[in-house]
Amino acid sequence: MLGSRQCVSVIFSLGAAVLAFAAPAWAQSTPVSFSPEFQTALEEDYGVREGEVLRAAVTDAIARELSRRGVSPGSANIEVTIVDAEPNRPTMQQLFDEPGLDFSSISIGGAELRAVVRSANGATTEVTHRRYNHSLADIVGAATTWTEARRSIRQFAVKVADAYIATPR
Repeated sequence: MLGSRQCVSVIFSLGAAVLAFAAPAWAQSTPVSFSPEFQTALEEDYGVREGEVLRAAVTDAIARELSRRGVSPGSANIEVTIVDAEPNRPTMQQLFDEPGLDFSSISIGGAELRAVVRSANGATTEVTHRRYNHSLADIVGAATTWTEARRSIRQFAVKVADAYIATPR
């Protein structure tokens, strides 16, 4: 019999596998890495699984924006780094580590991301985006764990797609 922590791990591992299988070809080939500081935060505070959640959000958002512009899968060479992300609600790992913490706790959130867009002829364009709430009043709608980070990711994806279109081929 699995403990609650093991069950959650199995469920989220299966979910990540489904996301990877269902992702477009472009998203599967796009490297999304984490800054060393954010990697440490994932390992020590948020939980490694949260990195996969954010990685999927980034690849899906960029694939969606490129698709809207008619870019075919596999034609874009984009490397993304999640520099930092702050959740609006406690992550599963934080809830496990601090039993007194309540999921209804809310905080300001957001994310900082970087990308390098490379064309076939070697031209590169760098894209950066940083967006965090300044106060709880900035949160629009019901906040989930990564509400504001996802908003930042969507805004970043628009910038990346624009940069890809503008990069000389």
